Amino acid sequence: MRGLKSSRETFMNSSRRQLVRYALGLGALSNCMMASAARLSLGCTPAPTFPVPLTEGIWRSPAFPVGKHAYNISLNVDRRLPLEQLDCDLGPPRSGEHCDTPPLLDIEWKIWNGTTLVKSWPFKPIQASSWGAAETGCMLGGFEGIRNGHFVLEWNVKKDAGRLKDLHPRVEIVKNPGYWCWL
Repeated sequence: MRGLKSSRETFMNSSRRQLVRYALGLGALSNCMMASAARLSLGCTPAPTFPVPLTEGIWRSPAFPVGKHAYNISLNVDRRLPLEQLDCDLGPPRSGEHCDTPPLLDIEWKIWNGTTLVKSWPFKPIQASSWGAAETGCMLGGFEGIRNGHFVLEWNVKKDAGRLKDLHPRVEIVKNPGYWCWL
């Protein structure tokens, strides 16, 4: 108890300059600890991205790791067509827009854990849900992972997707909310 009291007395008798140095030192130490932790594996499961075919048929991904988290699946394509045309090709138009042709995309997907079906998502009108300068994406749905699991995506294209095949289609599987892998 004596050692604690003398440290407290020393702290209480410190000058303002010493207190500022002490606080800056603690801040620097904290930053170093956070930087070190960021370099360590924090048990994050990577967000797999797979190029997917858009020709009629069924395709299965390689097994990918999952944790006990909620995941979102999205389809992303390069944005090399006018935005309005791309929106119409992917699914029903956004509010206030009109399409002259039906959507080109007709798919369903399933997530498998070995031979056990985890999630099946039939085609519902898919609609573009994210737009960027280089790509457009569609949220396809989500599923729940399991601790130390390895799942497989089954991708069923019900009809050939025409010009969408040339836009480097890829599926991305991201943990929801996608950023905080240590939570």
